[in-house]
Amino acid sequence: MSERTLVKKLAEVVQQVKFIPKNGHNKFNNYKYATEADVNEKVREELATRHVMMIPNVKSHSIREHTNRKGNIEYIATVEVEFTFMDGESGETITFTTFGEGQDAGDKGTYKAITGAQKYALMKAFMIPTGDDPEADNGVDERNQGEQQPRRNTPDRKLSEAQIKRLFAIASSKGINAGDVKKGIIRDYKKTNAEDLTKKEYDELCNRLQSVKTEKNDPAYEPSDVEFDEMRKGS
Repeated sequence: MSERTLVKKLAEVVQQVKFIPKNGHNKFNNYKYATEADVNEKVREELATRHVMMIPNVKSHSIREHTNRKGNIEYIATVEVEFTFMDGESGETITFTTFGEGQDAGDKGTYKAITGAQKYALMKAFMIPTGDDPEADNGVDERNQGEQQPRRNTPDRKLSEAQIKRLFAIASSKGINAGDVKKGIIRDYKKTNAEDLTKKEYDELCNRLQSVKTEKNDPAYEPSDVEFDEMRKGS
């Protein structure tokens, strides 16, 4: 009888772990995902019965700042993690490397990145299906609650940073501060942020701002509610 090598033991795990359901649910973006706990539980038991361990080793780590849609600062951590399968019977090892990213407003970004790297390392090493196909964009469809999102210049496309800057630059040139522009967006378009305006609403607002006739060129000038209402209505 031939000796069971580490590769054979790992192949046995592939045979046993056929599928992992997506039991996790992201309430904010409304999509399902396979949790780290689900992946670990399935694989850990199969590895343990074969006396195989997987040891992580963080090879590199970086953090960058990111401003979210609400204007708050968050931190995105990126880690390069080396994973080693170790056979407790033969001492044989197999090593591979993967990456992970984690985003957090506090100090948990790195831990999220390591957790993500380990989850996907296990899923890819053992070719575990979850029903996702990156080329199918299923995840994007779920996160947008089944609505097709435009991918080119259509009226419903979200605004770019350059468009937002142009909007407030026009307002500033008319002596209208950003605070009043935002109040008008909330009141008239029922949107929390300028970024949420559609392209059609954006064009309409820019045109109305540009049409405002004022001699009040003082940058500190703030229009009255009546003046602002007239501007928003195109008067």
